[in-house]
Amino acid sequence: MNDLERLRQILLDGDRRALDEARRRIEAAEQRQLTLAERLPQALEEVQHGPHGERFARVMAAPVAGALGTAVRSSRHLIIDALFPIIGPTIRKAVGEAMRSLVTDINRALESSFTLRGLAWRVEAWRSGVPYAEVVLKHTLAWQVDHLFLIERESGLVLDRASAPALPALDADAIAGMLTAIGDFVSDSVGREGGDTLESARVGEHLLWLIQGPRANLACFIRGVPGTGLHARLQERLERIHAALGADDADPALVASVSAENLDLKALTADAASEEPRRPTAWWPLLLIVLALVGVLAWFMLRDRGWETRVEALRGRLADHPGFVLTGIDAGDRPRLVVRGLLDPDADPLQPLLQPAIAAGAQPQLLVQGYLSTADAIVQRRAQRLLQPPPSVRIAVTDGVLALDGVAPEAWVEQARLRAPLVAGVRDLRLTVEASQRPEAIARAELEALVRELPELRGRFERGEAAAPESAAFVDALAERLRGIGQKAATAGVGIDLVAVGCNDATGADSTNAGLRGRRGEWLRDALIERGVPAALIRVADDADPQFRDRPLERSVFLHLDITSHP
Repeated sequence: MNDLERLRQILLDGDRRALDEARRRIEAAEQRQLTLAERLPQALEEVQHGPHGERFARVMAAPVAGALGTAVRSSRHLIIDALFPIIGPTIRKAVGEAMRSLVTDINRALESSFTLRGLAWRVEAWRSGVPYAEVVLKHTLAWQVDHLFLIERESGLVLDRASAPALPALDADAIAGMLTAIGDFVSDSVGREGGDTLESARVGEHLLWLIQGPRANLACFIRGVPGTGLHARLQERLERIHAALGADDADPALVASVSAENLDLKALTADAASEEPRRPTAWWPLLLIVLALVGVLAWFMLRDRGWETRVEALRGRLADHPGFVLTGIDAGDRPRLVVRGLLDPDADPLQPLLQPAIAAGAQPQLLVQGYLSTADAIVQRRAQRLLQPPPSVRIAVTDGVLALDGVAPEAWVEQARLRAPLVAGVRDLRLTVEASQRPEAIARAELEALVRELPELRGRFERGEAAAPESAAFVDALAERLRGIGQKAATAGVGIDLVAVGCNDATGADSTNAGLRGRRGEWLRDALIERGVPAALIRVADDADPQFRDRPLERSVFLHLDITSHP
């Protein structure tokens, strides 16, 4: 080694050793990094089971929860696929148990709901204010005494015990100690000066009764809802046991025999069931239910009878309706009502006849077919429609004989002579119409026809001056008939006087009715003037006029026409 090498070694030896040490540490760290996955589970186990395990759990809670939330949001399907084998059976089992419980409850309620026993239970629930389901459980759920323990009061030792067959044995000493400790706690902590003690408790599916005695207590484990006679029987048996224990020199064999006899579970259950208090049968709830059922049945019968009466009344109205032949009525349960028949085109509509049925809640349906009626009223309408006579001609049909009377133009008379026999339903024709070409004669005949026709048209009032809804159609019909009446009067060479006559019914004072008649007449006059009838031709009837003193006793108004010799 030359001097240069020695000098380099002297100067750089420390740095070279430090650099080698650093290189070794880096290689070791890299090696530990490569084996981190193998060492991490062991390190986590050491931390969890070490002194810092609780702190480690708190620190890891937040990042694990955040990671789980991120995984659920980003890889929901993977989470579902992983949990499906666990969640599916769990949900099915829970739903199955719930459905079985529901079906059991429904079956129990249904089996008892529609029987006399079920009705009696409902009455009991109503009288006592207890839900019906609890009453059903009280009467249908079987009960039995599973265990009886005779426990010495002072020491808490079990003197004797009895259990139902096929039941696993219980640790009698542990149960006796538990009951004694709980009884002492209740007496010392929450008991009052009177020495209150534990009397009953719920232990799992068992009801625990603790019958207190001066020297011994009787602990009874009961499954189900016990009858009211069981407590009295337990008290009696505890008294007989105390009677055997009463003497200081009591024979142990006698005490054991008395104890075994009084702890007999089978005899105890039979005696308690046989001595259940029998309440006297209350017939008034059943009578009340019967009366309610009779009332409901009577109501349905009256309703059906009323419906049948309305249907029969409708049948009579339809049978008497001109131009309609009733072939049948299908009246089932309301609102179904189907009317079948034959209807002439010239007959009045059937809707007004159906209004009472509609008011009763029915929804009538008309299934009608057309036909030609030979009723006199329908033949008259058919002739009026086909012949279109002037107002001066009167039409009447009697037993198929068409009678035409009045004055009409000669052309119309000749046409009527040819067409009238062709009207369907006319068997014969009686034509007495005077053929005239004189306009004044025709106009006079038309005015005379109005004299006869106008008083038959009535406008109705509901009360006071309130006109009925159909009064507007009445005024329109009057205005149509009075169209051109002034020209007709001038052509006939006569004068006319239109009088609006108001009427009233029999109620009210004379002075009040007089004003009411005048106002109803004014209503008709104003309505006709609004529709174009000359105001100079109409006046309101005066009570002083003799021909209007005897008016119809009804709430109405009509128009009277007078023809004077001179215009």
